Amino acid sequence: MELLVADSGPLFSLAAADLLVVLDHFFLSVTDVVKEETFDKGLLPNCSVEAQRLVDYYNRNAPNIKVIATQVGRVLRAARAADPNYKQPRNLGELSIQSFLIDLRVQSPDANPIVLFEDGWFLRNAAALPLGTLISTESFLLDLEALGIIRSAASARVAIQQARPDASIVVHKQGLGKRS
Repeated sequence: MELLVADSGPLFSLAAADLLVVLDHFFLSVTDVVKEETFDKGLLPNCSVEAQRLVDYYNRNAPNIKVIATQVGRVLRAARAADPNYKQPRNLGELSIQSFLIDLRVQSPDANPIVLFEDGWFLRNAAALPLGTLISTESFLLDLEALGIIRSAASARVAIQQARPDASIVVHKQGLGKRS
């Protein structure tokens, strides 16, 4: 099984299509910040159906999901402790993934995690990512269909777009392949 590092958007998209079970085919890792943005949202009152599916998935699979503590997460928690009204800047989930990839590069230079994304931030900052294979939600769905893990990427895409019309799963049709 391969190491899959997921950003928030793809997790919400998979939840929208009721396809979180596909994550069982990977060693799933999420950063502490992404965990807050996804699985922890399901603990809030009046959360979305997707957030509820995410927390249910997490509760069933927590022993198999690695939550990675990052420098970004530590700084975020300290800022919130110092100021309860702290306004969180954008892209902290993405930055936490970058932080993890930097740490992983030092600890395991030959590692090649799959980074599952929707946000164009990853494409704009690809040169600053020290390792990994970037794959969009769209490419991931197509790969899952080709592997016989899901029946139809097109059906999954429709379900995602109905629940998350602003998700950018189709914008990036190709995974970026192996990077060093």
